Amino acid sequence: MKRITIPLMAAALMLSACNNKTPKLNDLNDTLSWALGENFALTLKQSQVTDINEDLVIQALRHTLADNPKLIDDTTYFLAIQYIINQQQQANRQQQQTADPKKVATDQEAYLANLEANNPKVKKHPAGFYYEVLREGKGPKANYAQRIKFDYRSYLMLTGEPYDQTYGKREPIIHVIGNPMFPGLIEGLQLMNAGSIYRFYFPYQLAFGEHGSGDIPGYTPFIYEVELHELYND
Repeated sequence: MKRITIPLMAAALMLSACNNKTPKLNDLNDTLSWALGENFALTLKQSQVTDINEDLVIQALRHTLADNPKLIDDTTYFLAIQYIINQQQQANRQQQQTADPKKVATDQEAYLANLEANNPKVKKHPAGFYYEVLREGKGPKANYAQRIKFDYRSYLMLTGEPYDQTYGKREPIIHVIGNPMFPGLIEGLQLMNAGSIYRFYFPYQLAFGEHGSGDIPGYTPFIYEVELHELYND
C-alpha cells in the first residue's frame, strides 16, 4: 500500500471515486456528501500527521459507514486520536513561537474590538482584558491573597483551539490569588463571587507576556473560562 503526505492524501480522497474528474453535484444530497468529504479532507490537512496510509483510511471509512465491528478497541482509538490532536497542537505552538509580535498585537486588537462590538454581554476591565458573566454566583466575592478553589478551561484566543483544562483531567485547583498567577487572572478572579462562571479574554500582555511560560510561547493571548467553587478565609 502506498504512503502519501496529508495534502496529497486529501486530494486523493476527494477525487479517487470520480477518476480524477470533478463530479457534478445534482441535488442537495450530492452537495451534503461533497461537503462532508471536503470537511474531512481539510481536517486531515490540519492534523499535522504526515505519514498516513491512504488505502487504510478509505477502507476505514467504508468499514465504519457499513456498521461493521470495530477493528481497534476504544482505548487504542482514544490514544490514536489524542496523538493526532497533540501533534496538531504542538505544530500550532511552534508556529506561534515564530509569530511576529506586531502581527499578534494587531490580530488580538482586532479580535477584541470585534468581540466588544458584537457581544453586548462582554465588558472591558480597566486593566485591559474583557470578560463575560456566564453564571453569577451568590457567594462572597474573592479578594487578593485569598485561597480559592476553582476549575477552568483555556483556549488560544486567535484560533479558538482548546489548550488546557481541569475538568476530567485533574482535581479543581486550590490556590492563593496572586501567588503566583498571571496579571489578568489575578484581576479577573477578584471580580467573581463563589459559584460564578466567567469567561475572560486576556491579551498576551496580561497572560504569559512576551516570554511565555513552560511550553506556552510568548505573545499568546488566551481565553479562560473559570468556575469559582469556594473561598477560604484562613
